[in-house]
Amino acid sequence: MMSQAIPALELHQVSYKSILTNISLTIEAGKCTAIVGASGAGKSTLLRLLNRLIDQTSGKILMHGKDIQTMPIDTLRSSVMLVPQEPFLLGMTVQEAIAYPLKLKGYSIDKIQSRLKEWTERLQLDHKLMSRTEVQLSVGQKQWVSIARALVTEPEILVLDEPTSALDSGRANFLLDLLRDLTPKLTVIMVNHQLDLVSKWCSNLIQLHRGQLVLAQSSQSVDWQALELMLKSSVDREYENKDESEDWD
Repeated sequence: MMSQAIPALELHQVSYKSILTNISLTIEAGKCTAIVGASGAGKSTLLRLLNRLIDQTSGKILMHGKDIQTMPIDTLRSSVMLVPQEPFLLGMTVQEAIAYPLKLKGYSIDKIQSRLKEWTERLQLDHKLMSRTEVQLSVGQKQWVSIARALVTEPEILVLDEPTSALDSGRANFLLDLLRDLTPKLTVIMVNHQLDLVSKWCSNLIQLHRGQLVLAQSSQSVDWQALELMLKSSVDREYENKDESEDWD
């Protein structure tokens, strides 16, 4: 199991409909934790539970020992910021989209401009993109802007669903370097299929399979080659089952 430390989040026997079953684990504060598993394992569902985009059907989720069900939803979501795999800018320009959560918090114009300058520079976001809208951006650029929109709020816990899926290797490594630099002040939880990146940058690993927890330990203890073969085998079986079901139709 993962080394003992003050947990940022604790899940106790958490289930969600038929998708997740009795998930119990801890997320270490100030660490990067990766969640892996084949398609349909329940990874994205687990992320959405952490800031109550959906609510578990049973069990408890604690943040620093406090049941998140008792926390004001805006307080929780300010602390636990989720970046989805397919981000949307809601018709805004890049600058408007990044500034939007700060405006919701009632920040002054000067404070907003200061935060924008800091994080666009740290993320090396090209100023030429700032006036563009969603339709003028590539998938990778939208993903980058969505990450900037989350980081500008300086959350306590950053939750990312496949943050490097549309990034080239240079950008992906740059992002994970930055996230590592932000810990231990920031706790990072990410779903990521790219095991070569996960093995280098994440401290802890969680593996889900068909809605159940099968692994939760430090990255140093993981047999990465065996894990890669296991995940590939799971994907292959899914395709085999899909082909068999189609034959019966």
